[in-house]
Amino acid sequence: MNRKCVYLENMYSFFANLSFNRLLLVAFVTIYAYKVQAQPEVMSLEQLGELAPEKIEGYKKFEQNKGRSLKIGTLSYAMIERTFVHDKRQITIMLFDYNNASVMYRQATQKWKNAVGQETDLILENAYELEKQPGWILYDKAQKKSQITLGIQNRFYLVLIGQGILLTDLENVAKIFDFVRFPPSSLNIMDPKFR
Repeated sequence: MNRKCVYLENMYSFFANLSFNRLLLVAFVTIYAYKVQAQPEVMSLEQLGELAPEKIEGYKKFEQNKGRSLKIGTLSYAMIERTFVHDKRQITIMLFDYNNASVMYRQATQKWKNAVGQETDLILENAYELEKQPGWILYDKAQKKSQITLGIQNRFYLVLIGQGILLTDLENVAKIFDFVRFPPSSLNIMDPKFR
């Protein structure tokens, strides 16, 4: 009888531990799945490339598309770059997806809130907005070098650089982008835990 009790006790212990181990496994898998799900994804380079123009009228593509995805600690982002040329004129497009790097998005765009624009005979810089997307313009009148930066959907950072062209021409390039196609950030970047 004593052996039988020991046997039953061992079996009970085995099943109790098995249930507890299964419970731990289920808990671990659930937490891991939540963490994976909680990490917002950045677009693939192909998806990001679909948001930028493949051609600009009057210009030819200078070289193959450039792009890279980078991971810095827990942050990750993707970017593509395209350059178009016509004689001595050049337009460069850089598009960043900061969906999993909201701190980098805020650092890139926060200066626009408090910056004071200026215009002289040589330079123009000021806050800029296109289709309710905030940005900043910089134009070197003497050199005909222009730059437009835009924050899109609290997630994407667009940089347009023009060399040898007027600012109005670069603005026309900015208007090629269809901001409705840009998915919004999956994070509330105003939430203090993402600061």
